[in-house]
Amino acid sequence: MRRRQFLAAVAVGATLPLAGCSDPRGSIRLTDVSEDTTLAAQWAFPAADLPDSYRDLTVGAIEGDADRATVTDTHPPFEPSDPIEYEGSYYDVSYEETDVRTETRYNVEATFDPDPAPENTVAFTDLPRVDRERIGHLLNPDTGRDSGATFGVSVHYTDAEAADSVVVPEPEYDGVTRDGETFGIAVPESRDVEVADYRYRAELLAEDETGLASIARERFRFSFGALPADQRAILDDAKNGEAESEDPPSEAFTALVERFRDHDDVAVEVSEYSGTWLLRYDDADWWAEVRYPEEMRG
Repeated sequence: MRRRQFLAAVAVGATLPLAGCSDPRGSIRLTDVSEDTTLAAQWAFPAADLPDSYRDLTVGAIEGDADRATVTDTHPPFEPSDPIEYEGSYYDVSYEETDVRTETRYNVEATFDPDPAPENTVAFTDLPRVDRERIGHLLNPDTGRDSGATFGVSVHYTDAEAADSVVVPEPEYDGVTRDGETFGIAVPESRDVEVADYRYRAELLAEDETGLASIARERFRFSFGALPADQRAILDDAKNGEAESEDPPSEAFTALVERFRDHDDVAVEVSEYSGTWLLRYDDADWWAEVRYPEEMRG
């Protein structure tokens, strides 16, 4: 569950609530993480599973490659909250914002097989490298596009890159040819945006799974102590997969969720919809994923 959340979140550069938050029922899922390997795998995220651009930033930060670890953007492209696993070790990855400035973003449009065909064209291979990198995906003849279909993208060029471009600020050609196909090119709009350089850094947290599991237990683990029988029954049910509340939830379920919320200060993560905790229960460690009933959200 957390793995799918994480991938969705980094893909859009935002934190997303648990899937299913529209369901008015609450739920509790317990995963046994008593083994160091299992606990480390629940908390950390493998660098190998990151999208390419985030993986490059992460590995660049870990290996101390400042060029690979720095990106210019209008916002931080990647904001990891969990440790990142790389080659068996675990890292805390963060970023520093520097050199905030105003630059120009261009809306570039490409029309496949336009009618009439443009007379003033340039071959894709003859475009400057910066243009091939920025709009190459727009000029792809293998996407099954219909004649006359127009696609657009908003792209950022630095002032130096715009000086080298033949596409922005105004196209020097009416079209681009690629693999026997022709694309009309237009730049209908541009706007100023605030950008910054984001330099990613990595701090070694643990050299192995045992070290990371030890940090997790010290930082997050707690226990409830004595529980009423009806609340223990819910947790025992959650150990077998997932315990869902009724709608409306029982008093026992609501009280149990409130017990978790009383430990928000040691939650692995918590939001208005859900939370994740490391619970010591019945002589074992449990990764507890809790979705609140509707009336407890917000």
